[in-house]
Amino acid sequence: MRLPSFEHPIRLSRPQVLWKLTKAALDRDRPVLVQIVVTRRCNLACGYCYEYDKVSKPVPLAELKARVDALRKLKTVFVTLNGGEPLLHPHIAELVRYIAEAGMVPMINTNGHVLKAPLIKSLNEAGLFGMQLSCDSLEDNDVTEKSMRRLRPKLELLREHARFMVRVNGVLGSGNPAEMEEVAKVVVDFGFDFQCSLMRDSQGQALPLSAEAQQAYRRIRALKGRLPHVLHDNFQLPLARGESKPWKCRAGARHFEVDGAGLVHLCQPRTGFPAKALADYSVEDIRRQFDCGKACAARCPIAYAHLGSRLDGFRRQQNA
Repeated sequence: MRLPSFEHPIRLSRPQVLWKLTKAALDRDRPVLVQIVVTRRCNLACGYCYEYDKVSKPVPLAELKARVDALRKLKTVFVTLNGGEPLLHPHIAELVRYIAEAGMVPMINTNGHVLKAPLIKSLNEAGLFGMQLSCDSLEDNDVTEKSMRRLRPKLELLREHARFMVRVNGVLGSGNPAEMEEVAKVVVDFGFDFQCSLMRDSQGQALPLSAEAQQAYRRIRALKGRLPHVLHDNFQLPLARGESKPWKCRAGARHFEVDGAGLVHLCQPRTGFPAKALADYSVEDIRRQFDCGKACAARCPIAYAHLGSRLDGFRRQQNA
């Protein structure tokens, strides 16, 4: 991968991002977080993942820039680059720069396995605000290849070189709960945030945790410095027990996913609707989805869906 050199590095501060978010909170027509698939290709093959393949070519940079332009017109706040494995895209740093220059906040979800110091430095200069990495176990197993054994050297590189925020996410239920607890301790010791996600079924609904996993989750939640309060994952507590959590999901409005073909979907588990081209997605579409309840919400474990909808819990919504 040939890394670009930027003459004038961009650095987004937390107060700047908070101001963007505050303005969005006052305007219900603005997306808070949009995820863009930049490639379906991945360098891993985790058993619970259906969002990757081994053969797809990256989405051409010109098409991705056109999608960023469409999100700028909608006054989107955060743009998260997804895969597959987004760091496999040959122009990932240039795309991050394009998002930042468009006045939005660039983020990346990655397994982190291809990270090297030059790439981290290039992402620094491009204006990356935050990176979320995945780690589910201490060692590879039949379900996941996202192990701490592979990730630890990358965390050391990030601690040394990254000027952007770093958070690690683990899927609780994909392996031994005690291992997940050890993973969380390692991440917090590095000085990074750690977040637990719940395994979900083929419909995107949360799978309840075993008694052992629930105990591990409670201990992980008690770790000092695990997550900033504003990013709390309290919504997962009833889901882990097999219960439902009533809330107002704003998928398709405050947050949505754009697939590799440029079509808008409510979220990763709910692809297929509305499946409308982002270039044609309008404020009217946002208002329609904002006001429409989602039947899948009660057992939804998708963290970004809950975070993207928190601004509007006091606003009305029709029944699903």
